[in-house]
Amino acid sequence: MSEFRIRDLQPEDCRELVNMIKELAVFEGLPEQVKITEETLRRDGFGDHPFYHCIIAEVHDKNSQDGPWQTVGYAMYFFSYGTWVGRMMYLEDLYVKPQYRGKGIGKSLMTKVAQIGVENECKRMQWVVLNWNQSAIDFYKKHDSIDLTSDEKWHLFRMESEELQKFAKLHDQTKIKS
Repeated sequence: MSEFRIRDLQPEDCRELVNMIKELAVFEGLPEQVKITEETLRRDGFGDHPFYHCIIAEVHDKNSQDGPWQTVGYAMYFFSYGTWVGRMMYLEDLYVKPQYRGKGIGKSLMTKVAQIGVENECKRMQWVVLNWNQSAIDFYKKHDSIDLTSDEKWHLFRMESEELQKFAKLHDQTKIKS
């Protein structure tokens, strides 16, 4: 491999981003859960109030001076807020294509996200990792990350679209008693 660079995602990169999201889902054993499209990524990641931010890693073959840069990884994150600490960020995905792992690209992507967090006065960065992904767990622990499941006994919950819509309708069914 030759050199690599990290840069902000641009709207024209969304096709390759969808491909890498699908690759990550296959790696995680959940390919059927990917519903995202290029159009959704373009709509939600750009404009005055983006729902997410993303940086990508690209490699350039030093044997090809004028050759194109090839996208080989990404980190998607967004800002959030914690009632205990204030500004936070959430790392949604950190992915590097298998043939480019072990070359410092993933560490550089995560470092850049951390730098962005510090620049934005975030007090915390959170993410999840599958319990079988031991290499990722080891990497995070090596860099002083706290495993909230084992250390603080937190459980992560979610509602999918159907459950979210059902729950949102509960207000229509309940009356506030005065």
